[in-house]
Amino acid sequence: MDILVYSAYYQPEQVGPAIFLGELAADLVAAGHRVTVLTGFPNYPHGVIPAAYRHKVFQRERLAGVDVIRTYLYASPVRTMPRRVASFATFIGSSLVGGALAAPRADVIYATLPPLPLGVTAWALARLKGTRLVVNLQDIHPEIAVAAGVLRGRRIIRFFEAMEGWVYRHADRLVVISEGFKENLLAKGVPESRIRVVPNWADPEFVRPEARDDPLRGEWGLSNFALVYSGGLTYNSHLEPVIEAAAVLRDEPFRFVIIGDGVRKSALEDAARARGLPNVAFLPFQPLERYPKVLSTADMNLVTLSSAAAMTSVPSKIYKTMASGRPVLAIAPASSEIARLVKAAGCGFVVEPEQVDELVGVLRYAATHREEIGEMGRCGRQYLEQHLARKVLTGRIAAILSEVASEKRG
Repeated sequence: MDILVYSAYYQPEQVGPAIFLGELAADLVAAGHRVTVLTGFPNYPHGVIPAAYRHKVFQRERLAGVDVIRTYLYASPVRTMPRRVASFATFIGSSLVGGALAAPRADVIYATLPPLPLGVTAWALARLKGTRLVVNLQDIHPEIAVAAGVLRGRRIIRFFEAMEGWVYRHADRLVVISEGFKENLLAKGVPESRIRVVPNWADPEFVRPEARDDPLRGEWGLSNFALVYSGGLTYNSHLEPVIEAAAVLRDEPFRFVIIGDGVRKSALEDAARARGLPNVAFLPFQPLERYPKVLSTADMNLVTLSSAAAMTSVPSKIYKTMASGRPVLAIAPASSEIARLVKAAGCGFVVEPEQVDELVGVLRYAATHREEIGEMGRCGRQYLEQHLARKVLTGRIAAILSEVASEKRG
């Protein structure tokens, strides 16, 4: 089967979709399929294109048996909304032209959203290539942007809602990452026959339970109970309660480590600085190969999701945290997918986003019940191995692509 993967993100970027698509492409190639990736030049999270890719409008390369076609995008380290829109817009335009001219014919196109307009250009490429289209939804747009206050104005919201409906009608299949996403699409009139649920995953061979990494803890000054967050500091993340909890616990044996970058980082650093919190540390994104050690360094790993994004986003870090065998503290609404997952796996605690007192209580409890939370971590690992492992779920996507490709031939 010839497969064209179409995404704004791909390796060597270390954002969730880039990692998942790299693993998916590798597993598809290992299964005997031919895979081409149409993507942009790497620039996440800092908005800086590496020197090897800089000053180019088009490039071909081969990564791990995968043919990669890269087309121009505007990148800027200034992460304002107009510049992000410019980045997406330039990639959407260049990838349509580059894909039409350079991408080979395929049996099926697998496009990952956001950005939402990529669904339109993916359909255009499918028509030009005479092939079928499978769209993977990592978030529900424009709802998530509206809920976060990023997208405003009745006309612009209606425009993107119309685009959303158009993409849903024209995709041959829609792969969503949670049952909540499926319910969202069903409520919008999408036929159930065209929806498939395939969660994101972790590779249990890459992230394994390890002994606490004491050298790394020493490097970061972690002599106490360490709560670690590692991920994007975006509009969807909700770390303000952590800053508030750290203020309450400033004189107790807790350390809060926030690893990552994004549009919310400066505001969080300012909040911690204004309160004079010596127990909060901010670190940049760590190299991917170091990620398992980062997770094993924690006594408990943190996953957060704002109330506004509860039903339209699922943070992918939850799966790697479960793979690490460390307990999870989820700051998220009880109705969210990550809350459902933590409860189903019995792998940690769920605290509502605004319940700072409850958050403080959970941390104090966890610090004095090490054996109990250790068992939670083991339960999370077991649940992931059974339900959310890489090979199981990439195999399900391969089956969906084969199903759709066979309809083209039929």
